[in-house]
Amino acid sequence: MRRRTPRLRSGLLVNSDRPEVAMNGIIYLVGLIVVIMAILSFLGLR
Repeated sequence: MRRRTPRLRSGLLVNSDRPEVAMNGIIYLVGLIVVIMAILSFLGLR
């Protein structure tokens, strides 16, 4: 039996091989980048 080790996927530590978890991590990262870019453009730093 193979032991499961945590894997680094899209910047998040994931304990399973389910694609939904990896996709949620990608969506979270893209949303975070969009929010940061919106704040920077609001402040006139972009």
